[in-house]
Amino acid sequence: MKEFIPRLDAKEKSFHGLLAVGGLAGIIEGSVRYGFTLHTAFPGMLLTLLGAFLGGFTGLFLKDCCRTWRGRKPYRGVHNDGWMLGGFLGALLGTLFQVAASPDGANLVIGSIVGAYLGAACGALPDEFVTPILSRMIERTSDRP
Repeated sequence: MKEFIPRLDAKEKSFHGLLAVGGLAGIIEGSVRYGFTLHTAFPGMLLTLLGAFLGGFTGLFLKDCCRTWRGRKPYRGVHNDGWMLGGFLGALLGTLFQVAASPDGANLVIGSIVGAYLGAACGALPDEFVTPILSRMIERTSDRP
């Protein structure tokens, strides 16, 4: 059965985690305002994913601008593991920060959006170093029986 279900890599796990954090933030914020609701999960997921995409784009754009300004060729991300991992961690921390800062638990989706944006923008800067580190970690764990 294991050969039919492929293992997810770090980017796919982060993508699913990003959707889960945004969806849970949407459900909790909607439930605080209107009672128990599930229809607020989709806007939370979509806005958090959009925040992560725009943050990754901003981070890679700034990285390319700095590289071309120094006379190097622009970086063209192949795997984009760094900004996906950063987007997930930023969304999680942004939501937790908003829970801690808000007395009534409001604006959780705003916290996940801003966190995903900042996390993805910061994760895009070391993006060229993240994928080789992850591949070495996979090689190290696959050698063991």
